Amino acid sequence: MKKKKIYISGAISHHDLDERKTAFEITAAFCEACGFESVNPFDNGLPQPGDWREHMRVDIKMLLDCDAICMMDGWEASKGCKLEHDVASTCGLTVYYESDIRVMGV
Repeated sequence: MKKKKIYISGAISHHDLDERKTAFEITAAFCEACGFESVNPFDNGLPQPGDWREHMRVDIKMLLDCDAICMMDGWEASKGCKLEHDVASTCGLTVYYESDIRVMGV
């Protein structure tokens, strides 16, 4: 059976890129341990740092190929995360929140 894909959404802009890459890798590994195939926006093929709008266009395409989204803690303060959340909710993807996933072990 094919694993469901989950897109990892978290704040990136205005943060230390190495710290964020590590945080995304940890969240992706946890989602994979819960049985998902994780989709990490750091793997979108674009240079970091880069043009925010260009990243969002590619990231939204990646998101729309997924079954679910995992909103990392602190997502509410990120314009990009809010957009990804809205797209995921509107398009019927299952929305998980990092703190809930860690408690439930989805």
